[in-house]
Amino acid sequence: MLAHVGTRDVGRDMDVLRQALGDEKLSFAGTSYGTRLGAVYAEMFPKKVRALVLDGAMDPLAGTHERRVQQATGMQAAFERLAASCATKQDCPLGTDPKRATKEFQKLVRPLVDKPARTSDGRGLTFGQAVMGVTAAMYSKPLWPVAIEGIAEVKAGKGDTLLKLCDSYHGRTSDGGYPDSLEATMTINCLDEERHTPEQETAMNRAWFRAAPFTDHGRPIKLARDGCEQWPVKPTLGYPYATGIKGLADTLTVSVTGDPVTPHEGGVTLAKELGGSLLTVEGEQHGALLAGNACVNEAVAAYLIDLKSPAEGARCKL
Repeated sequence: MLAHVGTRDVGRDMDVLRQALGDEKLSFAGTSYGTRLGAVYAEMFPKKVRALVLDGAMDPLAGTHERRVQQATGMQAAFERLAASCATKQDCPLGTDPKRATKEFQKLVRPLVDKPARTSDGRGLTFGQAVMGVTAAMYSKPLWPVAIEGIAEVKAGKGDTLLKLCDSYHGRTSDGGYPDSLEATMTINCLDEERHTPEQETAMNRAWFRAAPFTDHGRPIKLARDGCEQWPVKPTLGYPYATGIKGLADTLTVSVTGDPVTPHEGGVTLAKELGGSLLTVEGEQHGALLAGNACVNEAVAAYLIDLKSPAEGARCKL
């Protein structure tokens, strides 16, 4: 089974589902990883595509190292915008100088590596959970004040708010259980991502922290290992993907300018490689399909239902 859960395998599964449903061609909307899935399907079955909406796009030209650094860069930029928003308030826990926000954040959370902050449920807030909590809030701008509240709590020695954000991101249930999404992601990545030697993995980790210093724990990275090092089969996706496709119908890529996880440039690249349409969305959010924005909804509905693509240079604002 472990040899058959990569994106190319799922692309073939999708075509089986299309046939089983009796659809002559596929209509598909995918967000984040779903953009890779849709793009790979387009590469494998270009003449079976009716409509593809790809929201929060992964860059098809960027290999594992390059894309992770792109992601880290996007996350740092989002953190700095969050910090700038916080700095307008006198009680900002990161201070009133946005240029110092990363160092202020490091001072607050790095001690959690050795001593987690106390929480009401007794679990404690670790360094990794604190960073994950802030990162989760950066997925949607309305959550920025919650993250700032959580950072202020850490300054006071508490960790409840950031732990709740982290738990929400990972889908933790009230009884302490978790879905298998993390395991599924790793399993898929083991067949999609480039396999790294310890030296390559270490270099990538160091590059990540240089690009996103707000996530840096401040400890030396002596050696990092690829979690897929002992996977029984080699990766099957290959980079770049979804390029030079012929016979493909018009596609619609939706890309948010301030997306912290899949930077806007990756969406521009995907739209260009597919030879399709691009809808640029001004905002601070990972993806736009679930934002409830009328402008985005109308453009996507017009495309999915009537195959009417937005005009060149079309923009919406969240």
